Amino acid sequence: MKQNKIFSFFDKSQEGKIIKIKLEEITMLPELKNAFHMDTEVKDRIKADISENGFSKAHPIHIFRWNDNWVLCDGHTRFTAAKELGLEKIWAQVHSFSSINQALLYSMKEQFNRRNIEDSELFKQFEILRQEEIDGRKLTAAEMSERLKKSKRHIFKLQEVEAKSTPEQLKAICEGEASINQVYNEIKKQEQEQSLSDSENVISQSETTDKDEVESASLSATSDKTEERDSEQQVEQTVQNNIKKDLQKKHRELQKRELEIKQKEIEFSNQLSDKQIFLLGAKYALIQKAKGKTSDEILDSSSFDDSMKASNISFAQEDLELLKAI
Repeated sequence: MKQNKIFSFFDKSQEGKIIKIKLEEITMLPELKNAFHMDTEVKDRIKADISENGFSKAHPIHIFRWNDNWVLCDGHTRFTAAKELGLEKIWAQVHSFSSINQALLYSMKEQFNRRNIEDSELFKQFEILRQEEIDGRKLTAAEMSERLKKSKRHIFKLQEVEAKSTPEQLKAICEGEASINQVYNEIKKQEQEQSLSDSENVISQSETTDKDEVESASLSATSDKTEERDSEQQVEQTVQNNIKKDLQKKHRELQKRELEIKQKEIEFSNQLSDKQIFLLGAKYALIQKAKGKTSDEILDSSSFDDSMKASNISFAQEDLELLKAI
């Protein structure tokens, strides 16, 4: 208990102080380490800067005392970059937190502020590049992507934000009060709401137009009721007559077709024996059963009532002609 009180007093007396500390003395907790995604591209840029300029005291990591250990609160990317470079000591700012959640909230706030500041600088650089020209033409998205070290998708997002943002939104980005992604999401939300509103207006106008057309048609129908009744009767009679003629024509065609089939049946019956007719009928039945089945199903004896496989059936030319006639 006495030792905890000593450390508590030490924490408060060191609050805000920037010290130089060995990397091996710093512990990372999963609750804080895994709270944010580490961008490899950002880490590589930080490594390059540290290699060239050293670990700046102006950009320290943030630590606090927990269970007698120094715990990393914020600056995991800078800490990792320094560790990969093999640095022995780095600058750290001391804090005093009463719980892990309090440390996490602080880290979230710092991440948010840092991201907005980075976006502010990025957007300013983008606006400068947007004014540049090469051989009388503006820079392409690919060229901007290379200059800003951002993906083309990110450049397209910057272009959309620049084109669609309100003056207030642009000001918020430039002053670090809002991130590019935050404004981009606001724009998309506004577009969705506008699209929904436009759709509702179109539907409303369509319903109004339909209603007016119905009312107009109703008035017109009332005024011309007698004339239309006579006209409708004539049209209906014409339609019925045409339908009757079509039915009679089709009926005659069916009768003719049935007569032809019967004549062919009589001709073949006179030429074939009873046994041949029976075999042809069995083959035809198997063909009917095989319709709609795959090759595997046809070759499977379980697909038919008897044990005969379709692969064992052969057809003579006269058999096929008879089946076509049937």
